[in-house]
Amino acid sequence: MTEADQLSGLRNGEGQTSSDAVDPAGLWNRFHSRLLMLGMRRLGSRVDAEDMAQETVHRVAEALGENRLREPAALPAFVFQTARHVCQQWLRKRGRERRALERYGREPPAADAAVHPLTHLIDEERRRSVRAALESLEAEDRHLLEQLYARDVEPEQLARALQITPGALRVRKHRALKRLAAALGGTVTE
Repeated sequence: MTEADQLSGLRNGEGQTSSDAVDPAGLWNRFHSRLLMLGMRRLGSRVDAEDMAQETVHRVAEALGENRLREPAALPAFVFQTARHVCQQWLRKRGRERRALERYGREPPAADAAVHPLTHLIDEERRRSVRAALESLEAEDRHLLEQLYARDVEPEQLARALQITPGALRVRKHRALKRLAAALGGTVTE
């Protein structure tokens, strides 16, 4: 069987061009073990290697579905070049995370030895009062503030999830913060 036959075997139907037209299982079966070896060698972890293999197959299937591979004989080279790119991205991300952790680790703690014990009690009391104020809010307000501030959901994404406009979300957020400030006995500045 030629490379062209194998490539066409990875496509479903009559030359469809959507990413649904490619059979990722065929790619997976054909390249999985070699991608796994490459990933383990470069990333040093079987779990990361499995993730890299999945990401590679996903990207290659997408590229095949969009007909970005013009030469069927180049499929193996395309797969492994994509895998190398995925590995490089993984390693860069791992390096950024390591450097960020080192930066935080190098920064001295907030001079805990010099902090008066009363400061810890005051901080704990603040946390308790904020928790109590949040609990006093309506469930809708609590959910909205939790998504925006505790879970760091992007406002546009939350607006879509709630099926409201970004402007309506800003109004709801402002009102929820105002109610939270009132429950805390203060005013909102945002």
